[in-house]
Amino acid sequence: MALAEADALLAAEPDNPWFLELKGQVLLESGRPMDALAPLRRATELTRSHPLIAGMLGHALIATENKANFPEAEQVLRASVQKDRYNPFAWYQLGVVYEARGDIPRARLASAEQQVMNRLYPQALMNAQAAEASLPYGSPDWIRAQDVALEARAELERLRDRR
Repeated sequence: MALAEADALLAAEPDNPWFLELKGQVLLESGRPMDALAPLRRATELTRSHPLIAGMLGHALIATENKANFPEAEQVLRASVQKDRYNPFAWYQLGVVYEARGDIPRARLASAEQQVMNRLYPQALMNAQAAEASLPYGSPDWIRAQDVALEARAELERLRDRR
């Protein structure tokens, strides 16, 4: 039913990125991630990597469980969080990609980013500190790990002071 509706919308407007995204989402949520890739890629292209659409494409690429799709997933997810760093689901998915390739420091940093947004400050602080300890000193990710740790620590102190 939903797929038929998405197809009807696309018949009227085949290059509407939001209709393409809708079709991709329906396919993805129906357990058909491979089928979702084409409409999500096209929607991502048409919107110049709109963060939510790129995030969904990254999710679909990971959901295929084909490791050959993970480099593309990393690319689109990084583009997504660069345009909108306040997307916890995109950070989570990016962490999945990093973990799958064995880049545990960046996986922990992505987890910390997601945890700060979800107000899981103790976990965010732990992951940010672990990432900082393992990332190259002075690198952009090392600096970001420090920033996330500072943010988590400040929120924990603020919450403690409220008690």
